[in-house]
Amino acid sequence: MSPSLASLQAALAEGRIQAAYQPIVALDTGAIVAEEALARWVTLDGALIPAGAFIETAAAAGLLAAIDEAVLTQTLARCHDRRVAGLAPRLHFVNISTALLCAPERLARLAGVVATCGTRDATDDPRLRSLVVEITERELIPHLQALAGMLHPLLAAGVRLALDDFGSGYSSFLYLADLPISFLKIEQALIARVGYDRRVDAMIRSIGRLAEDLGIVTIAEGIESTASARAVAALGISWGQGYHFGRPIHD
Repeated sequence: MSPSLASLQAALAEGRIQAAYQPIVALDTGAIVAEEALARWVTLDGALIPAGAFIETAAAAGLLAAIDEAVLTQTLARCHDRRVAGLAPRLHFVNISTALLCAPERLARLAGVVATCGTRDATDDPRLRSLVVEITERELIPHLQALAGMLHPLLAAGVRLALDDFGSGYSSFLYLADLPISFLKIEQALIARVGYDRRVDAMIRSIGRLAEDLGIVTIAEGIESTASARAVAALGISWGQGYHFGRPIHD
């Protein structure tokens, strides 16, 4: 059952749309190198409702941009707090929708506070220099021609770009050709077949080689076992994300 619009509006107004963070690890070492911020609705009794349960209601009501802004703002604050505490640098991934990209005032406001995440600070690993926003291939196909311009405020502020759900649509290679993609997240439906399907294994290996040639870091989504992690790593994929490494945690 979908939540009511009124209850969703109340949750947003009361700051109960909050981020939960899922780790992303380097497959060669198992070290946590990044995390993805995922929207959660915190109910009045403290339960967490995943985004999938309220995203349609939010989209229909025009609330996606506000939800994106809330999660991104919380993630920037978390990044800042980690730096102040002297913790090791960690990449922070945040999904954004076309609704946010089409809201220039919100984008400008967010770009103005991105510096709190230290995106321009050097680290030992150049892949860990910036906040990363994820765009989803399936959602953005109609906006491809205008996408670079829409993303400009965030890119100019030092934010880097990830393409989510790679392999789920038809225009993947156009995104790689036309946008400054730094990270490629491979569709979990493909990852689930690694080690069981030779054709998929060959595809994942080819994706890894292409990404390496383009200087793009690959991330396998939906890893749920040690065997899956090892199989994906053997095909040349750099990082992994999934329940095997940890579920999203709301601090």
